[in-house]
Amino acid sequence: MKVVLVNNSTMVSGGEEYLLDLAQRIGQFGFDPVFFVHEEGVLNQKVKERGYRFHPVFNRQKVAVPFRIAGAIRAEEPEIILVAREHNIYAVLAGSLLARPWLKRKPKLLAVFQTPTARSYPLLTTMYDGVIATSEYTGASFYPKNPGLEQMTRIIHYGIPVPECQPDKTDKNRERRVLKGRKFPIIGMVGELWKNQDELVDAGVKLCAAFPEITIAIVGGGGTDLLTKRIAAYGLEKNFILTGRIPREQIPDLFYDLDLSVSTHRNEGFGIVHIESLAARTPVIAYNNGGLVEIVRKGGGILVNGVTDDFSREIITLLNNDDRRLAMGEEGRRVFEENFTLDMMVKNHIEYFHELLS
Repeated sequence: MKVVLVNNSTMVSGGEEYLLDLAQRIGQFGFDPVFFVHEEGVLNQKVKERGYRFHPVFNRQKVAVPFRIAGAIRAEEPEIILVAREHNIYAVLAGSLLARPWLKRKPKLLAVFQTPTARSYPLLTTMYDGVIATSEYTGASFYPKNPGLEQMTRIIHYGIPVPECQPDKTDKNRERRVLKGRKFPIIGMVGELWKNQDELVDAGVKLCAAFPEITIAIVGGGGTDLLTKRIAAYGLEKNFILTGRIPREQIPDLFYDLDLSVSTHRNEGFGIVHIESLAARTPVIAYNNGGLVEIVRKGGGILVNGVTDDFSREIITLLNNDDRRLAMGEEGRRVFEENFTLDMMVKNHIEYFHELLS
């Protein structure tokens, strides 16, 4: 059975890694993954490197895109078309309608909501066969403006492969793998640089007063000018590191380096980085908002109600309590293994695919 995975992003972040992880495993269950991608995108290169069939249907000539999609659908004759970015919903719908007269069977259309944008999508509940939301929080944001959507939505959390190594983090002064030469304490926030990282810089004032040698790593892509100016205004240049994006294969080592993983983002759709943190026995401290709550409330971290001072205080308290921090890391690993592995994510998708096809 053939599944088309659609994503026209020119970059690769959590939403694209999700598709690559899904494609890696569904073949074991009798599904053949095919990608519809942007001809200028990084995802294009990644699927080519991994040997998946793909069609570069998206380009800058937007008027022609539905016709290119229709041609690719006719060529592949898929059973399921999974649209993994909201802004592809209508282009894929148009392409499927154009292709339908030449198809042996009507493919099931499945949309994936990864961010809580709360937009209205006319025709979604009548022309699509199902919806996956990556968190309860994300799904709930769409229900008020899309009557009937809740009844056709399945919540399926992300999952990641179980890291091969079992990180030992009992030595506070262990040699770091990515943030070489840095010593305890090291905290970090991983995510694209539009996720309220400026508040982490504000929190850094109290963190540096409590731990003058602390390292605060901000990991992610995007413009750094405003953050750099904010850090300089506080005189904290020696404490902050802006790494930019790092290769995904280095993420387990990054979280091994961190003594705490933090997030000041209050509108996270889910947050793969948080399960990556738990998998590496790194406790998470985040605000009690967004889809990440569905991860941290199970254990392995602290959800903060309040403002920047409350956030800073929780970080300082946990950094000062080695036993609690290490115990929380073990708890986080258990939470990950019981709830957020790639095998669990794939199993839930396969079950939903079979439901749609039946």
